Amino acid sequence: MNMMIFIESFLNAIDFGAFIESMHHFRNRSWNLDPVEIIKHILFGKGYVNLTPPQLSRIMGHQAGGGQVIDLRESRKYREKHIQFAVSKPIDDFLKEIYEGKYLPDASDQKIILVCDTGQLSRYAASVMSEEGFTRVYSLKGGMRRWNRWQRLSRKIFFARMKKTGMIREAR
Repeated sequence: MNMMIFIESFLNAIDFGAFIESMHHFRNRSWNLDPVEIIKHILFGKGYVNLTPPQLSRIMGHQAGGGQVIDLRESRKYREKHIQFAVSKPIDDFLKEIYEGKYLPDASDQKIILVCDTGQLSRYAASVMSEEGFTRVYSLKGGMRRWNRWQRLSRKIFFARMKKTGMIREAR
C-alpha cells in the first residue's frame, strides 16, 4: 500500500494539467464568485483537512457512514463519472446554501468530504464551510483527476497481486 501511495503522489506532483484545467474552467464559467476571494481561500484557507485518494478510500471502506461525499462539479460531469455514494451539488448552488444557512448535513458529527475536478474549488468551499462553523470538513486533494488516477493504479496493482498469487490465471 505504501508503494501505491508513493506512485500516486509522484503522479499527482507532475500533473500540470490540473492547474491548466482550473484556469480553463474559471474563464469559461460565469461564477458569482470574486477571483480575489477564491485565491484567498485556496492559499490561506483553514479549518479543513485535505485528503488524498488513498485516505478517502480507507474512510469509505473501513467506516460505516464514513462521511458524506459532495461532488461540486457541474451535473453533466457528475453523470459521466463520480465517486460511489457521492451527492451532486454544483459549487454555486452549494455555496448559496451555505451562505443562506440552508445546508444541513445528515448528522452533525458526520464528515463532509468535498470533491471537484482538480481540488481547487473543493478547497475554497471547505474554507468557506469552516468559516461558517462546520468542523468536520475535508477536501479531496487533486479532485476527481487524482481520484480517477488512483482508481486505475490501485486496480492494476490489485490484479498484479492476484495474478502473482495464482488466484487469477492467464487465458491460454
